[in-house]
Amino acid sequence: MAHAVRVNATMDEDLVRRVDAFAAERYEDRSTALRQLVAFALRELHKRDAMDAYAAGRLTLREFARSLDLDVWAAHDLLRAEGVAVAQGERNETRSALNATLEDYNSAK
Repeated sequence: MAHAVRVNATMDEDLVRRVDAFAAERYEDRSTALRQLVAFALRELHKRDAMDAYAAGRLTLREFARSLDLDVWAAHDLLRAEGVAVAQGERNETRSALNATLEDYNSAK
């Protein structure tokens, strides 16, 4: 772990009880549980933002994968698992891109 910094936070009692229950289930102290929960929440929020950007066409599949430190196939699988359409664009556009890729591949042989 990098250099630890003490942080004070104010939470309502119900949230503290839920954090303590989470910690107890995992035999962790409150501080460790909070670190785990914050890290998880930040990863999930980043993933959701990236998926939204991909679905809106602001990221390519490669950019999406890179933003989450995944390879393209893992990014593809993640999008499918989350119900996000992976193929974007018109069918003719996709077909012409595929044909161009196949031509490049066949000419390289």
